[in-house]
Amino acid sequence: MSRAVVVTTGSRLHFGLFAHGKSGRREFGGVGVMIDQPGFIVRGSVARFDQIVCAADWRLRIETVVARLRDRHSPVATLGPLSLELLQSFPAHSGLGSGTQLAMAVAKVASVLAGEHEVAAEELARRSGRGLRSALGLYGFQHGGLMVEAGKTAPDEISPLVARVDLPAPWRFVLARPRRMTGLSGIEEAGGFSRLAPMPMRTTDRLCRIALMEILPAAMAHDYSAASESIGQFGRLVGEYFAPVQGGVFADERIRRIADLLAARNIRGVGQSSWGPTLFILCPDIDFARSLLDELAPQPEGADCEFQIAAPLNRGATCCEPS
Repeated sequence: MSRAVVVTTGSRLHFGLFAHGKSGRREFGGVGVMIDQPGFIVRGSVARFDQIVCAADWRLRIETVVARLRDRHSPVATLGPLSLELLQSFPAHSGLGSGTQLAMAVAKVASVLAGEHEVAAEELARRSGRGLRSALGLYGFQHGGLMVEAGKTAPDEISPLVARVDLPAPWRFVLARPRRMTGLSGIEEAGGFSRLAPMPMRTTDRLCRIALMEILPAAMAHDYSAASESIGQFGRLVGEYFAPVQGGVFADERIRRIADLLAARNIRGVGQSSWGPTLFILCPDIDFARSLLDELAPQPEGADCEFQIAAPLNRGATCCEPS
């Protein structure tokens, strides 16, 4: 029986970016965190012929990643046919960084099968074509935790990771995802960025201050109230900047109504992940999260949404070779 490699990932919440559209200055950057679910499980082995076992909506993405890996000058390019099986997945274009997590997982499987065991996240990203804008997902794949990336000054640069801390283990996120709705991606995402005016420097300055002087210290101090307040402020500022493209602070009316309901209850740690449509709510522990989910799901505001509870993922993706 051929040797098999299994990689298990989490997913990425993106609180928002720092900058966009200012010539000669750093672009994108931002703050985000890895969560334990939803995620991918990818199983791979060297085979007699190429085989991909997955749902139809992921096949082209995996084929594209494999083609890129073989086109790069690395040991992976010398691998023979691959058998890849997607044992677990989650919806694309939901604001949770699915494309990066899947691409990194496939690249990791291939690198281990090729005899590489310690390939840096930046190299896996270059091989698989990720990190073109945000780099939070690739650093999250390797390290997990709460991360801050600085942004990039050149199109082919991967934004550097400038800070990373663990989130307190008891904290949880309630996720609310509207059914039958996806966030911007690909050409539509590029078009969305092109329609935005440059982000004002005062907004960038405020976002950087919130990230470095409020969100990070609050997480390090296990200060749930301060973290909730600062994460909520960060999300509102970013949402106001993207409002001309996404139609408001939030990308979907259903999550806007849920956010209004939470604001009325004075729950502050609320934000949209990336382009959405996933809304996240920071909770101090599992009991609070379960109670909140039980309260939201039956409400008219939550009637057409899927809910899930996720824990912070303070480690990178796992890789094993099952016997």
